[in-house]
Amino acid sequence: MKRKLIYLCVLGLLYNEELLAEQISKQNDRENDFDTIIVTASKQSNNAASSLNVSTQTISKTKLEAAGVDDTKKLSRVLPGLNIQNSGNLLYPAISLRGISSAQDFYTPAITFYVDGVPQLSTTLIQSLIDVDHISMIKGPQATLYGRSAQGGIVNITTAKPNNLFRGYIYGGIASRNGYQSHFNLSGPLVEDVFYGSVTLLRQSQPGAFNNPSTGSKRLGGSDENTGNIKLRLAPITAPWEINFSATEDSTHSTQDTYLDYRNTRSRKLLTSPGSLDPRMHRHTHSQTLSGSYDFGDWLLTANSAWQRLKYERRFPYGPFSAQSSEHWNQNTQEIRAATQGDNRLWDGVLGLYRLDIDQSRKSSSTNSSVSSQSLATYIDGTLHVSQFDLGAGLRASHDKAKTHFGKNNVWSAGNNSDNQVLGQFSVGYLLTPEWRIYTRVAQGYKSAGFTITPQTGSQAKPFVAEKSINYEIGSHYEIDDFQLQSAIYYTHTKDMQLYSGPMGFQTLKNAGSANAFGIEADAKWFFTTGWVATLNGNLAHSKFASNVTADDYANNRVPFIPKFGAGFSVDGMVATSIGAIMPRIAMNVTGPLYFDGSNQLRQGGYTTTDISLGWQTSERITVSGYINNIFDKRYRTYGYARGNSAFAQFNEGLTAGVNIKVDLF
Repeated sequence: MKRKLIYLCVLGLLYNEELLAEQISKQNDRENDFDTIIVTASKQSNNAASSLNVSTQTISKTKLEAAGVDDTKKLSRVLPGLNIQNSGNLLYPAISLRGISSAQDFYTPAITFYVDGVPQLSTTLIQSLIDVDHISMIKGPQATLYGRSAQGGIVNITTAKPNNLFRGYIYGGIASRNGYQSHFNLSGPLVEDVFYGSVTLLRQSQPGAFNNPSTGSKRLGGSDENTGNIKLRLAPITAPWEINFSATEDSTHSTQDTYLDYRNTRSRKLLTSPGSLDPRMHRHTHSQTLSGSYDFGDWLLTANSAWQRLKYERRFPYGPFSAQSSEHWNQNTQEIRAATQGDNRLWDGVLGLYRLDIDQSRKSSSTNSSVSSQSLATYIDGTLHVSQFDLGAGLRASHDKAKTHFGKNNVWSAGNNSDNQVLGQFSVGYLLTPEWRIYTRVAQGYKSAGFTITPQTGSQAKPFVAEKSINYEIGSHYEIDDFQLQSAIYYTHTKDMQLYSGPMGFQTLKNAGSANAFGIEADAKWFFTTGWVATLNGNLAHSKFASNVTADDYANNRVPFIPKFGAGFSVDGMVATSIGAIMPRIAMNVTGPLYFDGSNQLRQGGYTTTDISLGWQTSERITVSGYINNIFDKRYRTYGYARGNSAFAQFNEGLTAGVNIKVDLF
């Protein structure tokens, strides 16, 4: 390990003093990232209410690289208020935002992830970031702006489009526990001014820190991944239209189902019975997207059609037994939308049509099941600009239907269901001064009715009804010179919650009452001198089940996987030296106490982690960086559950250090 670290550092002992002035210029570009990219946080004009009367965050590629964010699970480092953890393994992420959590239903997260306008399958939300240009997050329900409704918010990942500019890089690194990663990217014109393409390849290994005393295996709890992506873009520079095609293939192996003694955070031994096998999971994903756009001047028409296929096999120790399951997913979506663009308009608007079709099948030792779901939706969202006021309103109508078939041996059940929903939003924004805007917003969101994919053999095929929420929000945006501040107060009421209930291993999904969430949040960015920027954020979240909750003993308890508070602080810099630009970074993240169960018996206390990194631009094309994440080796639980009189937990891996080198090809 030490030899590899020294070798990579020696590779970086090249520099070009002519780059010093260029690095300062690049840092100035970084300071402008917020201004130039914020318009993409919403899917319509940056003058629309959906862009102005809402809480947003946009992170550039430069900031992602500086923070070491190379997969979606690490987005919590740079998107304030967003919390992401595995619930067993990467197939089932527990995601929370603004007091709304997906822990109640791992298959239908409350926060929707989009990649280049395509909603992602729930079992692929934890994925590597491939050739990303920027990432934006919009908080609160977005039913009238996006095809797939979202209760807690939207995370929109936008990748780089190939164009006339040749670009490419080779990126590699090593990390603790014999981890490594390697990336290759090449992009440019295939026919100048007309046709372009790109290819990206990724291979990485992130071993865990745990061992199985039953088998003697070590470094369990990690994953290995191989991913490839190709893009083709037909966009003649004289034409108002373009057509894009993208295909991604991903194969991931993991051993993340590692369950240890809940009480011992320093333990690295799995709690297994003699003869228990190692956990394992293999996920294979294939995705294709065909999209296009036509620029009419005042309007932009876009359309996309996407296909995602996924299959996985999973095995993990469960007491004296070994639990096994496999699933197949097929999703296809189509969306057509038209949105206004340009400045100095009296009004702005967006309207769209959306279709979703998902087929799921699951095999386990107790039950075989299948669920097919279809959704059709139309939505419209508009803004009226009146002097210093911006009035926004939107409406969505959707039709959802589902059918299921499940059982084992000679005991089978079947059912079908359909449902209609109408949702809306309304907002008012007012420009107090050229630097300070205040707004208020009311918006609805929902999770569709349907059937659980994990029923119990012998039970009836009973559908659950749609879960609906309404969010009330008051916020402000302030920006002057090199300082930016946004804040918000919100309240969300959710009814007909879709909750899992029952003993572990025999849980089923059903409607079980209501919940209420109240919170305050604020984040600030300050470019305090040339080449340096500081960020500070904080939030309080009070999210509890109502007294009418019928699932187990959840009434009046806190909703699981939602920290009581959170905070973050970071400083990024760039210093010009005689040996090249030096880029230091330090970041602290505070996570408040939370529960892993609705009964509020399994608690994780608050904790703080600190990350540091140092980058060195040794020449025009070579950058070397080193990092230490969780430098004080803070140990904490990331997931927990109870079985009988015992409690089990998953833990973080502790301190992780590494060195990376990036070589730009052009």
